[in-house]
Amino acid sequence: MASPVHHRTGRRASTAALVIVVAALLSACLGPAQSQVQRELNADRTAHKLRALPINYDAQAKAQAWAEKLARERKLYHSRLTDNIHVKWCSLGENIGYGPSVASIEDAYMNSPAHRANILASKWNGVGVGYAKNGNRVYTVHVFIKTC
Repeated sequence: MASPVHHRTGRRASTAALVIVVAALLSACLGPAQSQVQRELNADRTAHKLRALPINYDAQAKAQAWAEKLARERKLYHSRLTDNIHVKWCSLGENIGYGPSVASIEDAYMNSPAHRANILASKWNGVGVGYAKNGNRVYTVHVFIKTC
């Protein structure tokens, strides 16, 4: 019979395996535009010798919902960072922008010291990416997270 400690460890391993599977499925479920936002972001990180950020479920849901809200309202303003983040976190950050394309918005982020600092921060261990369009205007959102 397994000891209670061993049993809990086994449960944690199962939970960790489930988290990995869910993260892989979520990454695979990104639409083409969201995938482009993630690719552009991670290309900038890897070009600066930083690891690519995986999708975090809470951050992803928040980023997509916020991008859709911004596009619907045709406005640009930050969310309340803690809203709809249910995992234990130590740090959160957000980039929001709009422009004619995902690539042009990512270029603008990298040319802005504050946005660039978020993209290139080594503390993050997850991200959510949002994409929405209204007319010719594309809106993107990055929600950065450091879980702890």
